[in-house]
Amino acid sequence: MSHLSDYLAYYVTLEAPGYAVLVSGAWGIGKTYQVKACIPQDERLYVSLFGVQSIEQLHAEVFAASDPTFSKVKQIVQRGSENVADMGGVWALAGAIPGVFNAAFRQRVEPTKTLIFDDLERSELKIKDILGAINSYVEHLGFRVIVIAHDQKLTKKLNPIKEKIFGQSIRVKAQVSEAMSHFVQSIDDDKALKFVDTARSNILDTFFHSNEQSLRVLRYAVQDLVRLHSALTDNHIKNEAAMEELVKTFVAFQIEVRSGNLDRDHLQNRRGTESRYWIRASSNKTLEKPPLLIANEKYPTVDLESTILSDNVLSDMLIEGLFLDTEIQQALDNSAYFIVPEDVPPWKTVTHFDQLDDAVVDLAVERMNAQFDGREVTDSGEMLHIFSLRLMMAENGIIGGSLDEVTDENMRYVDDLLAAGNLPPREPDWRWYSDFQHSHDGLGYWGAQTNADHFNKIWKHLLDAREEAFQRTVPDILESLLDDLSKNSNDFFEKVSPTNSGSNPYAYIPLLHHCSASRFVDVWLASSKQNWRYVNYALENRYESGQLERDLSAEKEWALSILDELNRRADAEEGFKALRIRRVRPKVLMELAQTNSLGEIANEA
Repeated sequence: MSHLSDYLAYYVTLEAPGYAVLVSGAWGIGKTYQVKACIPQDERLYVSLFGVQSIEQLHAEVFAASDPTFSKVKQIVQRGSENVADMGGVWALAGAIPGVFNAAFRQRVEPTKTLIFDDLERSELKIKDILGAINSYVEHLGFRVIVIAHDQKLTKKLNPIKEKIFGQSIRVKAQVSEAMSHFVQSIDDDKALKFVDTARSNILDTFFHSNEQSLRVLRYAVQDLVRLHSALTDNHIKNEAAMEELVKTFVAFQIEVRSGNLDRDHLQNRRGTESRYWIRASSNKTLEKPPLLIANEKYPTVDLESTILSDNVLSDMLIEGLFLDTEIQQALDNSAYFIVPEDVPPWKTVTHFDQLDDAVVDLAVERMNAQFDGREVTDSGEMLHIFSLRLMMAENGIIGGSLDEVTDENMRYVDDLLAAGNLPPREPDWRWYSDFQHSHDGLGYWGAQTNADHFNKIWKHLLDAREEAFQRTVPDILESLLDDLSKNSNDFFEKVSPTNSGSNPYAYIPLLHHCSASRFVDVWLASSKQNWRYVNYALENRYESGQLERDLSAEKEWALSILDELNRRADAEEGFKALRIRRVRPKVLMELAQTNSLGEIANEA
């Protein structure tokens, strides 16, 4: 700050200097902060030109800065218009309009203070008009004027005219160390302040290598580090090596995301980005480097593929602004810094092979292989971790067999579980696989990143097998549903149709067609008359919004056969018995039957 402070210290001693000073620099480097630090508050009038739409408004803002009681432009204009004074030459030169420059302006706005105009590029006026108004303060009112601008946006517009107004131009640089001290001192929580202050050198080192100029980005990183700190346990904080990697990784991602270099998609499947690129680049010389890899090359002591924070946790924090204590702690506990090999599944130890001793990794591989051979693991997420690690080991010659052979071995594992009745059936929720789709236990899958085709083949096979396991349970599910239909049709309604309660396990799963229409109607009509209407409601709700053409299309013919069966039963009865049956026929099925009939007539025609 010495060059700026030295010059401004000289400039403010001048009376009616006859020229303004232009202070420029990159966006967010703290130009305003530095200028204000050079000139005490009681010796300056500060005016932001952001959003200024007229010369009158510009002068009114100066008036407001001179007296806090005139803080609103509307009030200024109203008060000024009550006693308009003839300003003569000043009026014309300043370009003001009636209602602003009056006697009050002469009395209150004197050139004893330095006038600072900020945000020059953010005004809605033409540059030449703004500079003309500013020049009136310099040449005709004798003010010392400092104009702050992001000059990269204004260079072309300013060059032809700026030399007529600005006697000195100063381009400032970010005062990173001073700004960092200010950011740290503004932290209210003592423990968080200590945490950030301890990490100061790592923060500054990462910021320096980013080539980022904006101190706003640094400030955001510090503020979010305070939020991150609140999620850490004492056990995490006392691990210095872990905290060094955590801080550097977090700050690097903060900078890259806030600078627009990385987005949500770039934070997914980070691990293996470099190896995937070089494998593909070997056969495609024009392949562009992934943004994550480009960003990673800036930081000699940071690995943006680091799993100290999982992909999902990074997205939550940097994209959604969510700092969830449990998820952050789990991510750290899953890292090589905190896992205890004896206390975690062996796959979790193997996945950190590049950070652990060979003896530890070899023992974990031995345990994982034993689990595989014994078909011990039945959880889908754990299985996928084991399968993906086996693909990675096959690709690198750590275990025997080609990728195709290991893929077949993994799928046989799934088949064996299914045959033995040990594979869990799919969950009834339509998004049942989302919990293990991209990761499990806070860690992404190796195979999904480096061997996508083989991993996806295994993934689909697993989902199909769990679907088959579910289908094997359908007879038991149907018996349970028929029991509900017979005894408590409200329970039947809740299970088979979507409601706000959320307890609708079979609302979007086609399974009713496995029960004959005649049996379904038998149980329905044999239940108490009070139950009949709830069954009607259940089918109406289940099939509305065209579900028979989408998720429940397998039940379409069955549903129409239910209507046929009800019509047949009604035709066989008389009086109230027949009417009662006709009244519980689902309208959605009657409309569907009518549509089908019209379609058949049209086809015949």
